[in-house]
Amino acid sequence: SSFAVHYLFYSSFTMSRIDYSKWDHIDISDDEDDTHPNVDTPSLFKWRHEARVQRQEENKQRRAKSEAERKLRAQQIDMMRATKRKLEEDGGLEAKEKLADLTKLLDTMENEHKDFLKKEEELERLEREHPHWDVDNISHEKHDKTIINSYQAPEKTPASEEEAASTMAEWFKKHGEEAEKFAAISTQANSHQFLKENLHLLSEHLASFLVIYCVDLAVQDLHDEVKVCAKQTVQIQYIMELAKSLKRDPRECVNAFYARLATADDTYKAAYDDEIKSLVERVYKRAQERVEEAKAEAAAERKKTLKPGELDPIEVLESLPEKIQSAFRDQNTPLLQEGFAELPPEEAKYHYERVVKSGLWVPANEDVDDGAEADVEENEEEDEEK
Repeated sequence: SSFAVHYLFYSSFTMSRIDYSKWDHIDISDDEDDTHPNVDTPSLFKWRHEARVQRQEENKQRRAKSEAERKLRAQQIDMMRATKRKLEEDGGLEAKEKLADLTKLLDTMENEHKDFLKKEEELERLEREHPHWDVDNISHEKHDKTIINSYQAPEKTPASEEEAASTMAEWFKKHGEEAEKFAAISTQANSHQFLKENLHLLSEHLASFLVIYCVDLAVQDLHDEVKVCAKQTVQIQYIMELAKSLKRDPRECVNAFYARLATADDTYKAAYDDEIKSLVERVYKRAQERVEEAKAEAAAERKKTLKPGELDPIEVLESLPEKIQSAFRDQNTPLLQEGFAELPPEEAKYHYERVVKSGLWVPANEDVDDGAEADVEENEEEDEEK
């Protein structure tokens, strides 16, 4: 009897440790074959199977939707953080106002995202502890896993500035025409289709090319083209940033980006439009700098050809009163004499000497020279009489 007591105690102890809860949601029974004679058994089993498949598909869609929402929310938070960093670097009054609103919104988004992840984790735990078994999955293998290596950018040795510039120039020469075609596309759908058909273009070189091309258009005063090109540039920059954040090949992020852009909320669209506007402003600023640099280089080259005592004709022309400038450009001698006659004697003499030294006015031309000198002398006489 003592042995029986110990055996019963040991049996009750060991049996109590078995967890049968995983079988709570089994969807089969031993009496499935026991159906009423008037019921079409094959049809009944078929209906039951279809109902199970439909529930499984609904659960699958729910999980897919939840995962998509998680990724989109994470992407939106990353972009808001990037915008926040740019506003912090800006430091302007308007940037500070935007930064305050963005910080509040970002805090709210991050808290909501944490709550979302916590609820999803709890739901996954419950599903693991209480799986739903049925005749379609109860006999499948327990473990079936496929491992796909994550994307890793190829390791590259740091290139010198000369090598980097050479590589970029080679890319520009090879793909410049294709990049210009993309820069001129004005719709999201066509941009998406173009990139899907030309995935080889997706690289940092494409973003660099588009920025430079934007500046070229701005220098030519092609304002509408600048806006379109800036929008295309921002799209490529967004795709490259998305690839970096997900550690994926940029070519894998094209569809995800355009899907996000097509369903974007007001906050995302506002950040996207603000990025385009900011780029357009920087492009025009750089275009103006490029024009000034070109002028400075041209002036430096002209000065190299000047003889001792000669002045730069372009600098002199731009320093003249508007009427005299117009006279020189139109080669209008009467207007030229009229312009000098309207000036005070000292100022007329000053400009006269400068245009002669620059070669704009050749004293050997008596019609112009005598007329201008007469105007200067007449102004001086009038000034003495006064």
